Amino acid sequence: MTRSHESPDHDVNRRRLLRGMGAAGVVGVSGCLGGDGGEGEENGSDGGRVGDREEQEVDFADLQEGGTLRIAATANVDSFDPPYSTDAQSTQAQGFVFEQLVTSDRDGNLYPWLAEAYEEVETNDVDRTVYEEYMVSVGANEEGVLDTEEQVIVRHPDDDPIEDDEVRVLTPEEAAAAVDDGVFGMQFRYRLREGIQFHDGEELTAENVVRTAERYENSDLSAQTYDSLLHARAVDEYTVDLYAQVPDAEAERELPGLSIHSTEQAELEGGELDPRQGNDPIGTGPYTLEAFEDEQYYELAKFEEYWVERAGVDSIDWFDGPEEYPDGPVIDEIQVEIVEDDASRSAALQNDEVDVTTGLETQTLDQFDDSENFRIAAVEAGSYDYVQYPVNVEPWDDARLRRAVNHLVPRENIAENVFNGWVRPAWTDIPSIAEESGTTDPEALEERLRPYNEYDPERADELIGEVIDDTGIETPIEVRLEVNADNNDRVQMLELIAEAMEQSGHFEASLETYEWNTYIARVLDPEYQNDGHIPCIGLSGTFNPESFCNALHHSENVGQCCNLNGINDPELDRLMDGARYDIEVIEDEQLRAERYDEIWQYLADERYSSITHFGITEAVMNTAVVGFRANPFIETLYSFALYSPQERQAIWLDREE
Repeated sequence: MTRSHESPDHDVNRRRLLRGMGAAGVVGVSGCLGGDGGEGEENGSDGGRVGDREEQEVDFADLQEGGTLRIAATANVDSFDPPYSTDAQSTQAQGFVFEQLVTSDRDGNLYPWLAEAYEEVETNDVDRTVYEEYMVSVGANEEGVLDTEEQVIVRHPDDDPIEDDEVRVLTPEEAAAAVDDGVFGMQFRYRLREGIQFHDGEELTAENVVRTAERYENSDLSAQTYDSLLHARAVDEYTVDLYAQVPDAEAERELPGLSIHSTEQAELEGGELDPRQGNDPIGTGPYTLEAFEDEQYYELAKFEEYWVERAGVDSIDWFDGPEEYPDGPVIDEIQVEIVEDDASRSAALQNDEVDVTTGLETQTLDQFDDSENFRIAAVEAGSYDYVQYPVNVEPWDDARLRRAVNHLVPRENIAENVFNGWVRPAWTDIPSIAEESGTTDPEALEERLRPYNEYDPERADELIGEVIDDTGIETPIEVRLEVNADNNDRVQMLELIAEAMEQSGHFEASLETYEWNTYIARVLDPEYQNDGHIPCIGLSGTFNPESFCNALHHSENVGQCCNLNGINDPELDRLMDGARYDIEVIEDEQLRAERYDEIWQYLADERYSSITHFGITEAVMNTAVVGFRANPFIETLYSFALYSPQERQAIWLDREE
């Protein structure tokens, strides 16, 4: 089967850890564990505060060129090296510099970008056992760690690295041999635009894509890349093929999710693509990095040879914007100050020291929202916060106990009293951006699953009583909830949950907070699952419904992002794989949605994790910033706003410089 895609692609999102979406409001969060009904509706806790927001209409005939956009960022750039960073702020900085083969609009529709066109060439109905004859055996220790420095592309599904001394794996060399023999799941062909230059003057060719894919091997994003990618191969100077391991319903979106490197930078060791290592990032993007002071600021300037500007936006065949739409971002310079304290960011915006910022506490958002001197661009995000139960430690291995605690999560009060109605309670495990292929009927799904997720102390008491009667456990159960300290909203949310657990009389719940980097290292340690704690973290998903179940629960994500407590449920793995890696769901989107509905029900019954709410992506700005629209992912907030022809989106500064 061959399917062409001459139109609609983006910056394909990868899962990103979120330090926070904003600090909490400081209204009284204690003593407000009362009922779920009513109060959420008044302030729009079901998403009304964002959903009712009108976006600024602009006329590109009024566009002004030039100027310096001043941004206050919420955190330092941990790394400018795309495959070796997992936090949203680093990806945000990289988005000014690097580009990908495709791009997307705010609804997830894909459009060719560095590639002028792409097509699905061939799909084969195979599973991962088809690579058996190409596999090599490698040793495995008692903890399941494989004795190889090569990227494991595929592990034989019948081998268990914990139970077996040796397992069969496919590494890059054997993957290439399999492709030589016509053994693969899917083949996508990308025809690159000719004449695109990197910032160092090198022309983009197919070899850059191949070398970039190789640099993702054994990187911090290798698990998210090689859960689908089998092999990258240059066909000619401007044509490259990307192969998927098996039929993959998300291959079209996930395979091209590589930030393309120049040849010189593809040679660098992991983490070295960073000014702190003496290597300024070099991409094809519209801005070049001009200055960087660690933990202080970074500055960017327009890349004068930017390919869209040189060729003209009308050279993009799918573009259908107005005649006045610019041939590239019109703002000359970008200054980004690192201001971690949200109150300081708010003050900087009010004092006209910066033009735009994010991550302000929700009460402050209300104040800016009421002012004529500022504007808020906001949209429901593809992100969520969740807590995860220590399923491998008694008595948390009993699903009834986990369901009971889930009934003690006061979602509406969290939305109202912590986030002031700027977030939406998570009545299901899937946000609106992923519903199209993630459920057959969003309203029916919520009607069915909301009773599982409502605050209901009586039902919690019943479930815990059953556990006590059947197992003889004694209560109160001591448990520690954990969260990063530099996010007040999460801390206060956890305080609410701990308070509810204490009030049930069945728990002695304590709360421990950690500095961000310490916390991330702690919860991503595979040994963390044995400690018996309940961690809370934020995660950015994708338009793919899988990102709202797989990252948290698939056994392959233990020690990766973000199965923190070692959930290993073969039946759940089978369900999740079946909703993505199956030729039937590629050919039948309704069947795929039905399979996800089955997964959401399974998760409601097992309740390994509790998603508390779906957040917002927001930016607060002064009125000099014109045309800013938010997209669902914080990591692409600014790059999207600056210039996105797929949405006819661009911003400019209406002031004298």
